[in-house]
Amino acid sequence: QTETKSFLASALRLAETLCAILKTMNQKTKSRKNFYANGLLGIGIGCLAFAIYMIPTLITTEKSLVPKTGKVKSVLAFYTQVNARGYKSLKSELLLTLENDKHKYKLAKNIGYSSRNEKYELIEKKLKESGKATVWINKNNQTNLEPEVFRIETGDNTVLYDIHDVKSELKYMFPFLLFMSFFGIGMYIRNKNLMNKK
Repeated sequence: QTETKSFLASALRLAETLCAILKTMNQKTKSRKNFYANGLLGIGIGCLAFAIYMIPTLITTEKSLVPKTGKVKSVLAFYTQVNARGYKSLKSELLLTLENDKHKYKLAKNIGYSSRNEKYELIEKKLKESGKATVWINKNNQTNLEPEVFRIETGDNTVLYDIHDVKSELKYMFPFLLFMSFFGIGMYIRNKNLMNKK
């Protein structure tokens, strides 16, 4: 439910931006239309780049994961406020480090207008109680200091976070970003064609 709210909030902000651009493009000034057409192109390219960035996560399978096990050195769930273009939202984060392990294991999610992320708070509580943790990462990312986390278990192998949690929000976001990228780039091409005919 939190993932859906976060996605809807992000989608609404992007839709409002596009509506404002399209409304302004109806003005007759050629320079004004070109300016906002370029804005749509920028949004389209940005959405496409973000969608491409998601692909490695979406195609990762459990077979490609490797475990990192150790005593919990520190674990903290916390919140930071995000302010983008006048829209305020809350970012939930969890930071985990293990003894004798150079990696920093981090989870982060924009939870929109929700006041809490009980999922991350529960992970923090359970790991502190256990004192041990196993973190599963992609075997190709072992050299990264902050590898993407796909699974977290306590010392007694209780699963607190898994690959389905990672992909839950992306299953909505990925097709939406593809649609917005094609829409933005398509509107830019359409505007250019109309300008060339005049």
